[in-house]
Formats: sequence, C-alpha cells, structure tokens
Amino acid sequence: MFDEEAKAKAALYAAFVIAFIGYAGMLTGLEPVHNQFFPFALWSYTLFADNLLYRVTGDSPLVSRTEEFLTLALWSLALGAVLELLNLRFCAWQYVNQPATLSTRWTGMALGWAGGLPCLFVTSELLRCLGFFRNLKTPPLTISPGLIDGFHYAGLIALLLPLVLPRYCWPLICVAGLLLAEPLNRRLGLGSLLREWQGGLPAKTLRLAAAGLICGLLWSWWNSAAGAKWTYASVLKAGPELFGLPLFAYAGFAFFSLQAYSLYALASALRAGQTWEDGAWKMPGTPPAAGVNYLAWLFIIVTSYIALRAVDARTITMYIGWI
Repeated sequence: MFDEEAKAKAALYAAFVIAFIGYAGMLTGLEPVHNQFFPFALWSYTLFADNLLYRVTGDSPLVSRTEEFLTLALWSLALGAVLELLNLRFCAWQYVNQPATLSTRWTGMALGWAGGLPCLFVTSELLRCLGFFRNLKTPPLTISPGLIDGFHYAGLIALLLPLVLPRYCWPLICVAGLLLAEPLNRRLGLGSLLREWQGGLPAKTLRLAAAGLICGLLWSWWNSAAGAKWTYASVLKAGPELFGLPLFAYAGFAFFSLQAYSLYALASALRAGQTWEDGAWKMPGTPPAAGVNYLAWLFIIVTSYIALRAVDARTITMYIGWI
C-alpha cells in the first residue's frame, strides 16, 4: 500500500510525536503521561532506532518487513503475558502506582509487553549495521547427541527449579526457553544460535546479548523515571545498584535476549520460518495449516487477557485513584 520511504517518514514523525509527548509529560508531571512514561519511551526509541537502521542500510524490520514486525510485537505481548503468569508463582516483581482507570492501565501494560522484543531485536540489528563483532570467528562447535541431550536436561532443570524453589531460583527462567528451544530450532531448520556456533560464528549471539544489556539499562532507566513502575523482590537487593537494580542482575537481560530470539524463532514455525530478520531461514516442508495460525492468535488474545486480570489481582500493590 505504501512504499518504504513513505513508511519510514511516517514512523519517524510518529517517533518524534511520541517522544515529545512522553518526555514533556515526564518532565512536567503531566498525567497520565508521566505515570505511563515507560511505553512512550520504549516505542519512541524503537521507532527512532528502526528509522536510523533504515537510513544507514536501506533495510529495517518495521519499514521493510512491516507485517513481520507487527507479528513480532504480538508475540512479544504473548511472551510478556506468559512471564507475568509465571510471576504469580515467582513473586519476583510487583507493580506500584498503577492508574485506577482500567483502560489506561491495561493499554500501558500491553504496549510495554508488546514493545519488548521489537526493542531488543532492532537494537541488535543496529549493532550489526555498526559492525559490532562482524569479523569475529571461533572454532566450530561440534554438535553431538550428548550436547543436545545436555541442552534438554539443563532446560528442564532451569524450568522446573524456579517453580519448585521460586524465591532463589526464578532467574533461571531467563535461560530455560533458550536451552529447550535451540535444539528444536536447529532440527526444524529455523533460525538457531546453535547453528551459528556450529559454523564458528558467535557474532549474532554476542550482538543479541549486548542488545539485552543495552535494553535492560534503558528499560530500568525509563521505569525509574515513570510514575507507574515495577520493583523487584528483596532477594535481588545486593551490591551496588543502578536504577534500582543491582549491577550483577543486568546480566539476566543478556540471557533473556538470547532466549527471546530462540523462542521467537520457534514460534516462527507457524509462519514457515518467516521472521523480522532479512534473509531468515525458511523452514523446509509443508507450511502449517491456516487454522494453526488462528489458534495462535487466539492463544495470544486469551493469554494476554488472563495475564492482565491476574496482574490486577495479584501483582499490583498500589493504585493511584486520580489517574
């Protein structure tokens, strides 16, 4: 419908408008913008970064593969919802100063969850176009049946331990999906970090990890500047902190970024391997039936609704009545 240049200009204008409203509202205390500053900052950054990527390389996830970018945002919403449901068991974080108005509260949360993966992956692509780790090579990793079994067992342990001992083991959830999804991705012919390591190419893994660290810092900064915010369980309060989170804990964002890539690559099996990446692996064989995709959209909608209700009931500890 629109050519890429028109989409790039529209996205850039939207980024300026969202950034102006968000930062002006945050600095002046204008409500509900100050309260809901996080999604304004998240999406303005993502749009700016994607636009810069397009201007430098002539290609970006939003401008060049708009449908895949929107699909990515929907799966990001689903992943956020699943993490919130797991947090009912973990009690690892809670929300404070949330607006009492349901439409404002749910819109802010949904936009925050939906923006996580686009923010991570656009940042990773920006690092790629800037040449980070471009020529780095390592000895090829030998993929043996024993290594695959090790991934499976380690993934199951990382998934089960947080459910059994949530107070101290919940951070393991940041790697459980990575360990379980990677062998499947490699076997199905989907995008796989294991395949990259097998070829002696660690660059994508390192860029994703670096993007996780960058986004973790940005998310924590935006969260600290917003009126409505999340806080972490006291078990994490150890050592020097930055934006309310101990420095050592930021490593979790790097592992989360790797996991997000692997899980989304696995979800792309529903679209025959199509993803936000240029030149993504196409899954061999017959594409899944259309009905499978309809079930996936139903899963996203139902899971998100249940998670929003659950957060209201269990995870929010303080509401602001006048917002």
